[in-house]
Amino acid sequence: MADYKEVLYDRLFVKVPGTDRLRKRAAGRLKHLLASGWRETDRRVEPEYVVVRLERSGQKPTLTEIPKTPPPPPRAPRGRDGQRGGFRGRGGGGPRR
Repeated sequence: MADYKEVLYDRLFVKVPGTDRLRKRAAGRLKHLLASGWRETDRRVEPEYVVVRLERSGQKPTLTEIPKTPPPPPRAPRGRDGQRGGFRGRGGGGPRR
């Protein structure tokens, strides 16, 4: 059986352009991902952000796609003579006073 591997590319913004110092939110996100089983495999420094490649492997998820449900049966006609309810011509309405 083949090994299941997930790959995630994440763009983490930096404090000072051209450096590797991450902003608080980016540092927290990277720390969370590393703690939840992701491994950092590549890092590319851009002027405004750092692109990090993360991988994790393990068992394939049991439900990858939601199964399709069959369409519901057609609705039975309602009202008199198969007509739907609603507007049937002029009625007792008029301008409000």
